[in-house]
Amino acid sequence: MSVTLQSSGGKDELVSGYIPISVSTLVPSAIVGIDLFQVERDEQRYVLYRESDYPLEQTDLVKLRSRGVNKLYIRKDEQPSYQTYLREMIDNPGSDVPVSARAGALNEVVRDLLESAFREGDPDASVDTAAYLGEQTADIVCNDQFASVDLFRVLHHDYATFTHSANVAFYAGMLAAEVGFSQAEVALISSGGLIHDLGKLQIPDKILSKPGRLTEQEFREIQMHPVTGFRQLVHREDLTEGQLMMVYQHHERVCGGGYPVGIAGDEIHPWAKVCAVVDVFEALTSNRPYRTPMPKRRALELLEHEREGYEQEFLECWKKITNRLWQN
Repeated sequence: MSVTLQSSGGKDELVSGYIPISVSTLVPSAIVGIDLFQVERDEQRYVLYRESDYPLEQTDLVKLRSRGVNKLYIRKDEQPSYQTYLREMIDNPGSDVPVSARAGALNEVVRDLLESAFREGDPDASVDTAAYLGEQTADIVCNDQFASVDLFRVLHHDYATFTHSANVAFYAGMLAAEVGFSQAEVALISSGGLIHDLGKLQIPDKILSKPGRLTEQEFREIQMHPVTGFRQLVHREDLTEGQLMMVYQHHERVCGGGYPVGIAGDEIHPWAKVCAVVDVFEALTSNRPYRTPMPKRRALELLEHEREGYEQEFLECWKKITNRLWQN
C-alpha cells in the first residue's frame, strides 16, 4: 500500500523530519525493520516505498538504480534502528551479504561516528572509531570478492573534515592492500587515514570553509595542522609510529617540497607516502567551498604532473586502482 505524507510547513520542515540513506546499504531479502520512503520529484512529499516488515528483493534494488534512485529516506527518529541494521551487516554479514553492501554500510556507520567525534572535538572517540574502521576496512578490501569500483560508488563527497577523513581512510586501505601490505598493516593504515587530519579540528571553520583566497597568516595556520594533530596524539600508546607519521607527514613530499618540515625521500614514513597520494586525490575530487569537484581523470593528470612529490610505486598503483572505474 502506498501512503503519501505531506507537510503544510513547506520543504524545509518536511526534510527536517527525514534523513537520506544510501540504496547501496540495502540487502535483498533482508527486512530492514524501518519504513522506507521515496521523495517525489517536486521534493514536497514522501511516499512510502516499503513498510518495515516487508523484505526487499533484488529486482526492487535493480529497478531503483535503473531509475537513478540512489537514496531512500527514513524518519529521523529511526536513525538508531538504521545504525543497528548497518552494524549487524558489518559485524555479522553472513554469506548472502555482498562485499559492496558491507562497504556501503561501513561508510555510513563510520561517517556517523566520526561526525559526532569531530563535532565534539573528542580525540579519544576519533581514535576508537579509527580502530573499528581499520579492522573492518581491511577485512573488506582484502576480500577476494572486493571490487574498488563498489567502494568508489558508495562514498560521499561533501565538504566536511569528517567526510574527507573517512574517504582518505578507505582509499588508503585500498592502496595499501593493492601495494601488498599485510591485512594487519592495512587495518592500521586505514585507521591512520581516519585521524590524519585531526589537527584541523583546531582551525576555525571560517578558515577551512573560506571561499576566497587565504591570507598568509591563514595559510600558515592551516599548514600547522599536521603538527597540531601529532601533538594531540603522540602520547597515546594505542597508536603506532606509522599512524603518527601519517598525521605528521601526510603533506611532506618525497622531493622535499612539502610541509611542515620539508623532509624528503626515505625520511618520510611509507604509510605517510600512501596517505599523501590518496589525500590529494580525495581533496581534488570532492566539493570545496571555493571550487566544484574535479573529474577523477583530471585529478590523476594533476597527480601525474606533480609526480616528483609522490612515491612512484604508490602513485602508479593508485592510477591502476582508479583506472578500473572506466573499465566497469
